[in-house]
Amino acid sequence: MSRSLLLVVSVVVFSLFAETRIKGDLTGMNLDESGNPFIVEQDIIVPDGQKVVIKEGCVFLFNPFTGLQVLGELQVKGTQENPVVFTSIYDNQYNAESPQLPNPFDWNGLLVTREAGSITLANFHLQYSVYGIKSQNPGIKVENGIFKQNGQFHFTIMDKIQFVQDNISYSFNQQELDPNTNDVIKDTGKNSNPEGKKDPSRGVKILRYSSLGVAAVGLITGAVFGAQVPGAFNDVEKAEDEVRAHNFTNTQYEEIRNTFHKKVIGASVGAGALILGGVGFGISFPLGK
Repeated sequence: MSRSLLLVVSVVVFSLFAETRIKGDLTGMNLDESGNPFIVEQDIIVPDGQKVVIKEGCVFLFNPFTGLQVLGELQVKGTQENPVVFTSIYDNQYNAESPQLPNPFDWNGLLVTREAGSITLANFHLQYSVYGIKSQNPGIKVENGIFKQNGQFHFTIMDKIQFVQDNISYSFNQQELDPNTNDVIKDTGKNSNPEGKKDPSRGVKILRYSSLGVAAVGLITGAVFGAQVPGAFNDVEKAEDEVRAHNFTNTQYEEIRNTFHKKVIGASVGAGALILGGVGFGISFPLGK
């Protein structure tokens, strides 16, 4: 099924149900697809000592600066045919009325505390967040998670970044910890890529961050030289007056004029790098979809 057809189907399906606005404690809520989409207005929480089950097909649309905090037990029970989705309120695949396109850093992500109970997440999509899943609990279990366009990283355990690729099924089993350092000593995380496809996200990220670096250098260079251009121009005008008054030689005047030209070129190169880097950074987002 093509992506455009999936979008149409999603819009039609969601139009059959009333949205559900949620915030705070999730205990006792009926989290199934009849409530779709779930609009997260403030942080949603699985409290300490409580258990929350999210059933297949649920779609959570997170507003900016919101996320899911897990202090108790959480089970995400998606299926391959009908996964659970955690995404941005601006994700127009699930929100046809979005005023803008989704981007990384749109919402916070899933935060699992060290004291949390059993955490199992199966068959889900998590996209456009700041940090994806940040778990301080090494016992978390992930099965067939699809991570996409998360800003800082997709998945960390005990502040250690796990190797997760965009749009490729990822599973992670319970870990063993070094009792002295709390470091993971056995990594059983897997990226599943049965068709042997190359991951396009690496090239996109290289383009994105390289472009950002070029833009930053261009901004600094353009600003430094641009600030010097007016002064250099005034020096040229003064030098012209000094030549007419026979106080400067033509050689001295040429040196001052050449200095002015170098400042102009430096400012122009900086502006060009800023524009080029900005364009590259901008097009990296649609390329990564």
